Amino acid sequence: MSYGPGTETIRFRRPTAGPNAVAEKQKKVQEDDVRDVDRFGGKHAPLPAWKKRHRGLLQDQVGRQNSGPFIPSFSLAVRLLLLVRVSAAMYSNIQDCDEVFNFFEPLHYFTFNNGFQTWELSPEHAIRSWTYILLHWPLAHLAPFALKIQKRAAFFVLRISLGIICSVCEASFYRAVADHINERVGRYCLMMLLGSCGMWNAGGSFLPSTFTMYTTMLAFTFALPLASNNPFGITRSWRATFFFCLGPILGWPFVGLMALPFIFEQCALRAGDVAKKEEMGGLLADRTRRLVGAGILSVVLISIPIVAIDSWAYGRLVFPNLNIVLYNVFSRSSATGPDIYGTEPATFYLANLFLNFNYLLPLALLSLPALAVTYKFDFRRLGTSQQAVKEGESSPYTLLVLRLAPFYLWLTTMSLQAHKEERFMYPLYPLLCMNAAVSIFLIKGWAETIYVKVTASPYNAGRSRIFSNISLGLLLPSLLLSASRIYALGHFYHSPFDVAYHFQYTEIPQLLVESGYKPIPPPEKHAKRHAELGYSDEWDFSVLHDFDPKVKLCYGKEWFRFPGSYLIPEGIEVGWVKSEFDGMMPIQWDKSFPSKELWRREQTRLVHPGRFNDRNEENTEAYIDVSECTYLIDSTLPSQRPTKLQPDYAADSENWIKLFCEPFLDAASTPWWARIFYLPGSKVEDARVWGEYCLLRNRNA
Repeated sequence: MSYGPGTETIRFRRPTAGPNAVAEKQKKVQEDDVRDVDRFGGKHAPLPAWKKRHRGLLQDQVGRQNSGPFIPSFSLAVRLLLLVRVSAAMYSNIQDCDEVFNFFEPLHYFTFNNGFQTWELSPEHAIRSWTYILLHWPLAHLAPFALKIQKRAAFFVLRISLGIICSVCEASFYRAVADHINERVGRYCLMMLLGSCGMWNAGGSFLPSTFTMYTTMLAFTFALPLASNNPFGITRSWRATFFFCLGPILGWPFVGLMALPFIFEQCALRAGDVAKKEEMGGLLADRTRRLVGAGILSVVLISIPIVAIDSWAYGRLVFPNLNIVLYNVFSRSSATGPDIYGTEPATFYLANLFLNFNYLLPLALLSLPALAVTYKFDFRRLGTSQQAVKEGESSPYTLLVLRLAPFYLWLTTMSLQAHKEERFMYPLYPLLCMNAAVSIFLIKGWAETIYVKVTASPYNAGRSRIFSNISLGLLLPSLLLSASRIYALGHFYHSPFDVAYHFQYTEIPQLLVESGYKPIPPPEKHAKRHAELGYSDEWDFSVLHDFDPKVKLCYGKEWFRFPGSYLIPEGIEVGWVKSEFDGMMPIQWDKSFPSKELWRREQTRLVHPGRFNDRNEENTEAYIDVSECTYLIDSTLPSQRPTKLQPDYAADSENWIKLFCEPFLDAASTPWWARIFYLPGSKVEDARVWGEYCLLRNRNA
């Protein structure tokens, strides 16, 4: 029916009772919109979509009726993280020589039949897992083999692949924080993961501690939701248990410590369930049985293939991660064990974490004290009901404490150990970001509470930009400091990569030209295009195998900055020159002979008496005489005085030619404030003391 202009009408609600009643249309209930509302009967009802953002442990107090902040989706988060992780894979330094010698080198040996072996990979000690190493073979070599490109590409392909895996794990972890703690906390956490120097260094590293960082993020993706006996809770407990087992069994055994708060919640708290006191026993018994069953099944499924592969590789029944525990925790004498490789004070990790996360570290440490302050003065900040805990419920404060506790547990336990390494903190990095994000949210909440108390206007508080500026003010300087630290590491210490690149793409081609070899010509149809674009020549480095004497590249005191055999051309022999270091050095693997066996590297099974020991005692078999070296890589730093074993080779112009040198920061001579971050300005630059990192050629070789 149509009405003329200006006609006013009245619409009445349809009758819902009586003979003319019209049934209301039922809204489609999505699976994600269902929650337990009948606490004791276990019934479920639809959750209105606008309430989805208020399901986390932490609650917004102002602007609750608003649609909420912009929260990147899982897909967008992965893409943002990929930009950073792929960049890190290409440009970040290698932070620990353990990554090269215990992981890149055995992978190189398995593929190319040459590389360095450490005592941890000798069959009499068997501390490193070949299963973990070989899992990375497809990541590193399938693409280069398919494209028929040089092995150098495999190094970066592997790092990029690890960066992709890390990005997916980080995005999953971030979404769990946003969904189950608070959307704003999740957003802060994502920004920290994206921008922190620690994640830049750790994300693409080929280390068990990085692998356990991945599994920790995946475990907490499923551990952050509240424990419950509903179908989602059962699935959640199985998945969390699997990843809490995968990290210690395949990666690094000590990281299992982080599962303790999860186990406590599963076995001792109501958490997401509501149960009367008399119902608690049955509820927790069900959860405990499920947890034990999931744990046993996970351990069996993970351990059997690991033991089988490692026993196959080492030639005897062996479980490397058990050997790690036995060596590090139950060493039989003071001459063995982790402490012989160096000890650090209890404050070492605090200083190191501050370098990698700047003031996010004190914010993370503040999370539990800040929660206590919030409990006292802003009680409604936690819990979906925003009310005091009722009978049969778990306190949201207790539940949040259990999610913040692993950070403190790991930091305290590792700080109490005498032997410390930066990589031992890698599993902690995502949790540090989460704890710091919680602190920022709580600090912002205090400001909101004070504002409302002073103005008596929650409406104005919801419209004010003050609070978003507080969180931005706490986040932005940290990201800028991290960017400064990342640039400093690349600017000050990237020379080992630069020199290795120059060696492969400038010096070795020149050597081949001098020996009468020519580069591989590009396809005829692409030759003109290659010349126009300035592509560098491609060389067949395999001809270096035919050189007599062999071309030898040597490292002296810079052995621990050796970037790995992947970045050294095929046919080049790498050797160590004796320096002041008197510990156990990596030794070249003996070549394995062709075999019809499926495992073609029999040297992984052979014991060479006297070659390796677990006491860090020197074996002179590792060294060659400096006169045998064709090339030598060495550093000249003002803080290092030449000695008989470590002469200034670069200054010895009678025997050595300087081919290529890059500046390298002398950290020992540079004030701390001029080296920990990259700060512009002539005063800071003048305070930096530089040395040289050089490629030298033997005049007599």
